[in-house]
Amino acid sequence: MLAGSLAAVLTLGAGTARAASAGHVSTIDAATHQMTVTDHGRTVMTFTAGFGKPDFPTPSGTFHVLGKDAVVTMTSCSANITCDPHNPNYYALTVHWAVRLTSAGVFVHAAPWDHAIGRADTSHGCIHLSTADAHRFYDFSRPGDTVIVKNTGGFAGGPSGP
Repeated sequence: MLAGSLAAVLTLGAGTARAASAGHVSTIDAATHQMTVTDHGRTVMTFTAGFGKPDFPTPSGTFHVLGKDAVVTMTSCSANITCDPHNPNYYALTVHWAVRLTSAGVFVHAAPWDHAIGRADTSHGCIHLSTADAHRFYDFSRPGDTVIVKNTGGFAGGPSGP
């Protein structure tokens, strides 16, 4: 009886977002530039990924999908990087297939302008995928899904963006 009550409390505490995502876990490894997407432990997709450049490292950690946008405008100003269009870190981009990992603005998204995905890290903290791969990940992802980002050298809390 006590074990059943405890299980009920733990289930209620998990919240609907996590309950809805049971089984979806993605691991993104900056050391290998690989993203592995699993469903109940079975690999369903593998992608090549790009990460934040040295001055803007992608944070490592375990995240949960906060939301998704088929199209979103990302700016360096809204990411608290720079609002000066003459600054080399300035950007204002329309981004497709964006899966939000943090409230600070770390996304997994399409980056058709990034021709170095898998070879060099060029973002301002986001995780870059090809457009086709980002679309597949976007379609598969649900709010609450677990995303593990590792080997980036970054920590949560810094500015981030495309």
